Amino acid sequence: MTNQPRETFSYLPVFVYGTLRPGEKNYSRFLQGRTCNEQTASVEGQLYFVINGGYPYLERGQGRVVGTLVEITPDLFQKTLWELDELEEYSPGDEPHSVYLRRSTKVRLENGEETAAWVYYWNCPQIIGIRIPSGDFRDRHGASGPPEDL
Repeated sequence: MTNQPRETFSYLPVFVYGTLRPGEKNYSRFLQGRTCNEQTASVEGQLYFVINGGYPYLERGQGRVVGTLVEITPDLFQKTLWELDELEEYSPGDEPHSVYLRRSTKVRLENGEETAAWVYYWNCPQIIGIRIPSGDFRDRHGASGPPEDL
């Protein structure tokens, strides 16, 4: 993926719901020191956890998924988004083979306001995780398995 031509994307905050959240394993590598605002938010959907891989995924559906809305510093935005795309194995030029798909989605802030943000959705149905009923990745050890059929 690193040899592909780089596209530029609309400047939107990014909703993170798993290993990119503050305090989780990928936050310090990809986001720490690169954000100018972070706040608790949620998005509609269902959250799952792949135990063998230790990572979550989000699917559209009923329910709420809790996460953090991060606003990336404007001068670091494109570079950071490209790095997040690589981490999430998302290739805008080859979506059928991407593990996640990045989409602009409505995100709800704690005060009830809604805003658009980039969100990574699951695109790998052959890997099935267990559902996290609370919609919060930090509750992954209480996940129920196997997931319901959607």
